[in-house]
Amino acid sequence: MSTPHRLILSLAGILISGSVLAVQPPEPPQPPAAPAPASKQIHVFNSADEGYALVDSSKDSVTTTGSGIDGVQIKHLKETLKGQFLWFRDQGKAYLLQDPALLARINAAWQPTQELGQQMSTLGKQMGAQGKSMGALGKQMGAQGRNQSAAARSESEQMQALGRQQGEVGRQLGQASRRQALASSDSERAEADREVAQLQAKMESLQARMEQHGDRLAALTDRDDTAMQALSRQMKENSKPMDALGKQMGALGQQQAKAAREADKATRAIIAEALRSGKARPV
Repeated sequence: MSTPHRLILSLAGILISGSVLAVQPPEPPQPPAAPAPASKQIHVFNSADEGYALVDSSKDSVTTTGSGIDGVQIKHLKETLKGQFLWFRDQGKAYLLQDPALLARINAAWQPTQELGQQMSTLGKQMGAQGKSMGALGKQMGAQGRNQSAAARSESEQMQALGRQQGEVGRQLGQASRRQALASSDSERAEADREVAQLQAKMESLQARMEQHGDRLAALTDRDDTAMQALSRQMKENSKPMDALGKQMGALGQQQAKAAREADKATRAIIAEALRSGKARPV
């Protein structure tokens, strides 16, 4: 299973398992801040080749890849130049490209990655809406749990504790996956990959324990709580769309990685053309 898919399923597990608590569950966390508009995003594609940065001085939009990026020089150019430009390094020398036709071709090369990013954003909103629905069911199950036996309440309390642990691991996973996406070197990417893998393994262990307690709780409630059974069935049905959305998100992540590789290849071909034609000037 791919890293993006495993990550989505692990995070989905928090929503699913954390909401089956049989006593008052904790209030759901505040939704994450909405992602910044496309013009504010920084797109990073890691490569062992010499680096380049596609910059628009009127926006905070930067596409950067490769090594040897001179952030200070790029910031200075962004403050002094108007419009869009491409800064790149070739054989250790820095160059500037401002030719509109060549820049248009570079923008077109990266357009598929932006479109896929929008699709992933849309899926994320759908997953958020599905999570709210599951959270509402979790509250109903919590209300039912107040009338359960002491044994059932004990199982629920342990699930609450596991849910809090999953929430913390999920937060750490979000931070680690961001570092993974923004890694600018092979060593940083390898370190981030290891951290993500360790956190995913921890999440899977917590999820397994959550499922064990859930099974015991279901056995207890099966004796005398038909309402809880009905809610459990609803929760199970609600988990199916979340799983499907997670698979779609993973597939889009793979497509986006492929599109980024193709865009990088096209950009480097245009850089070579600019050098041959003299449309790129040293800086």
